[in-house]
Amino acid sequence: MTRPADRGAAGGPDPAGFDRELDLRGVRSFGIGLALTMIVVLGLVWLLLARWKERQIARDPRPSPIAEANVPRPPPEPRLQSSPVKDMEELRAREDMVLTTYGWVDRGQGIARIPIDRAIELLLERGLPNSPPAATPRREKRARPRRTGERRSAAATSGGGAP
Repeated sequence: MTRPADRGAAGGPDPAGFDRELDLRGVRSFGIGLALTMIVVLGLVWLLLARWKERQIARDPRPSPIAEANVPRPPPEPRLQSSPVKDMEELRAREDMVLTTYGWVDRGQGIARIPIDRAIELLLERGLPNSPPAATPRREKRARPRRTGERRSAAATSGGGAP
């Protein structure tokens, strides 16, 4: 350290004296030692993890041969539908075209089709057609079946009253 007599007239530390007190050789050796220690520690951790990975792979059981045998197989020849997704898209496009356009169902009999939206509008404007009331079926009285163990009353056996 510097003595008070060595300080400059301003009363502050001498800048040249500060550099003389700093041990650059000690700082460099500490930095190199820290770097070497880090390299050694990281190398040991890498070797440890590699060893653990090998042990884990050795402990891992082999896949079951049954699972390999149950892999889905393609159907036998002839395969009639080579691209089912494309076929479904085409089917839906045709159905949408039929449901959203005007066209003839049977021109000879004068039967045509209209889009669904237009059919709904017409139904809301005109309402449902009235249909004749359906005849209610007549219900016949049927005798109630007897339960096992049930006895007939004396009036029922004589033919006189209701059961």
